[in-house]
Amino acid sequence: MNPRKWLILTGVGAVAALPLFFLEEAPVPAPEFSYYQEAPSALRLVEVLDARPNHERRDVVMKALDGAAIVYGKEEVSNRIFQGTNVVVNMGEGKNILLFAAHFDRAHEAPGANDNASCVAAGIDALKELSVTKVPQGLTVRFLFSDGEEAGLQGARHHADTQDLSNIFGVGSFEMCGIGDAFGVWDVVGPAVGSPIVQALLKAGKNLKISSATHGGVPRFGSDHLAFSKKGLSAVGVTFFPERDEDKLRSYVADPNNPKWLLNFIRPTIFRTYHTSGDTAQTIDPAALDMTKRLMLETVRVVGQMIKRNG
Repeated sequence: MNPRKWLILTGVGAVAALPLFFLEEAPVPAPEFSYYQEAPSALRLVEVLDARPNHERRDVVMKALDGAAIVYGKEEVSNRIFQGTNVVVNMGEGKNILLFAAHFDRAHEAPGANDNASCVAAGIDALKELSVTKVPQGLTVRFLFSDGEEAGLQGARHHADTQDLSNIFGVGSFEMCGIGDAFGVWDVVGPAVGSPIVQALLKAGKNLKISSATHGGVPRFGSDHLAFSKKGLSAVGVTFFPERDEDKLRSYVADPNNPKWLLNFIRPTIFRTYHTSGDTAQTIDPAALDMTKRLMLETVRVVGQMIKRNG
């Protein structure tokens, strides 16, 4: 390699590495659970979950459900490469099951606030409200707080392999819900194309006046819904993002290996902290958490109407 090319590559590498220096911060200890108990909110729950080891994150989820008097079950996940525990809530008594999922584990290198404490916290808030307003007749809402998503969808795969899926209406796996004012429904392929779950999510967004977009297959960034789509179910991912980023986000997902994305500040907003030490509670917008909760609740209501209308 001639000296000029080497100099150019060195310069590009140095510029690309700069954001990493700015993202690195001394870790701030997460507050104790009592901090959440004092004034329960989704943001406070994210703060408590922030950077905790995965087994402690699971314990925090169960404590939050206990505090809200929400009944749950534990589902042991054990195989030759992973040991963990899912936390599963079933609410309602209907035959049709609407399955929402949000993994509580985090990538080793990241505190895991947006990915994925944000969706866990919004889900618990939604369940708290559902416990009061009640699930529509004919419907059961199952919330799978899964373990081991970052280890290869281990918790979701276990659930999909061991549970009766015959009455699943559809699956929505919520990922990265703490930044943005719009949501995307992704991996809309196969059975998910034109499916009732996709229709319900988009209808709920329209009712709430939240901008939304759909995307086909996303091969690089998978999540728990893939464990269910492989079983032939209508299963999709749901992620929040700033609406202004939509075109950039589509470009990133379509070509994530493009060298330009090495410059962190060029990436879509939600991917600037993804799987980095910058994924902290300080980046989370309470309005996005509330929007996620409302989308979940409105989707439940819309699905209930669909079931009632179709018998």
